[in-house]
Amino acid sequence: MDPRLARRAAATAFIAGIAADVLFDRSGLGINVPIATVAILALVTWFGPSRRPADRIDLWLPVVAVLASLGPALRTDSSVVVLDLGLAGLATAAWSVAMSGVPVTRRAASSVMLVGGVAGLVATVALAWLVTRSGADGFFSRGFGQLGRFAAIARGALIAVPVVAGFSLLLASADAVFGHALDDALHLPIDIGDAVDRAAFSVLAAGLIAGPLALAAGGAGLFSGLGLAMGTTCGAAADAEPSPRTRRVGVVETLTVLVAVDVLFAAFAVVQVMYLFGGVDTLGVVGMTYSDYARQGYFQLVGVVGLSGLLLLAAHEVVGRTRAFLLGALVLLALTSVILASAALRLALYQGAYGWTELRFFVAASIAWLGLCLALAIGLLLAGRMRWLPHGLAASAVAVTLAVSALGPQAFVIHENLARVVDPGLVAPGGFAGFDLSYGLTLGEDAVPDLVGALGVLPPSERLALLGQLRLRREDLARDPATAGPLAWNVAREQARVALEALPDR
Repeated sequence: MDPRLARRAAATAFIAGIAADVLFDRSGLGINVPIATVAILALVTWFGPSRRPADRIDLWLPVVAVLASLGPALRTDSSVVVLDLGLAGLATAAWSVAMSGVPVTRRAASSVMLVGGVAGLVATVALAWLVTRSGADGFFSRGFGQLGRFAAIARGALIAVPVVAGFSLLLASADAVFGHALDDALHLPIDIGDAVDRAAFSVLAAGLIAGPLALAAGGAGLFSGLGLAMGTTCGAAADAEPSPRTRRVGVVETLTVLVAVDVLFAAFAVVQVMYLFGGVDTLGVVGMTYSDYARQGYFQLVGVVGLSGLLLLAAHEVVGRTRAFLLGALVLLALTSVILASAALRLALYQGAYGWTELRFFVAASIAWLGLCLALAIGLLLAGRMRWLPHGLAASAVAVTLAVSALGPQAFVIHENLARVVDPGLVAPGGFAGFDLSYGLTLGEDAVPDLVGALGVLPPSERLALLGQLRLRREDLARDPATAGPLAWNVAREQARVALEALPDR
């Protein structure tokens, strides 16, 4: 793609992202959906190369996109709205491909699926691709040229701004003390949480809008490489892919980003050591008791650990194994370990107070997996075998998945929650010592044997309610023809049947 066209498309995507925030901020879905759809279709049509007009038979696509977008303005049924939004999005994406000069409707179904898969992959990285292509002709380098040898650091600092801002948002929402300190440090006369939320929404919207724009402006060049252009004319000069050296961010820029994230993580780690692990008073700082402060944020912290791993992999691809990278990466991994320990402690405190749910179980499993990933990353980094890290991550994910399957989350949750009823000493001070019967009854056959066992430990009122529900479950299971045949045999279901058959009839 021509760098000038990429700059126009990237700028348009960012402006459209801000407009999307105005359309949808604090507003339900309604007429704003067709307005946004028509605007995106117009932008896609504008960016489509005039030398490769859309196939006439594809003109039904924007019509369908507009008609589907009217659904949220006419109906409030969530199922209908979701279907309409999905259809509008697919039709808009197909029109973006068509505007690039690649026919859609006249293709065979298998070819359409292939085009759709490629288009989906392109759309996920479209904004980053447009930004990268924007500087392929040296446009930004000329601006930084006045800075001499500090130009690379300045470029890295600019790249680091959105990266650090994203991590800051997650860390501030995960930890009230850190969020309070961040607000105090910035001294902004605005609600920083609201500003960051709106900025994040605008960037996300820009990324979504960049997908159709990138497809319309440069899609034919992408698809022709796979033999999908079906005879359409592709300008080789305009659509040629840049070489890897052109697209790679410089080593200094990448290290600058890595150092900036290290500094942010170090500040967060200090807060954790003082307030979470050290127990320094939180009530006077953020008006929150230690227990309330500690029992929040583990979802965000797990996300931070995962994103820092992706940052490490990307930095290694760009920089390679240098002393500077090795130092920055080891610092990042050490600080990430502190963040993961913070997430694990917060989850343990919350679970100790309120018991287990399936969601908390899977968060705990993800923390265990991320712990394995950190250990693998540190070992492979020191051994100079980082190319094996993706394989190690995949193998550890398989191992954790198999372990979760073998353990059985639903049976584990009910068993552990019943243990809290039998032994109140397992409940943290101020926590919930009872059994959430309504939640337990939402679980499947895996939980039935332990639910039957709960009849012996629950209070009489809850015991009668549970017994009635288990009898209904027994009748439903006996009447279900889908589970009666030998091909539907299942261990958990058979164990549930055996347990339910032992119930008294009265």
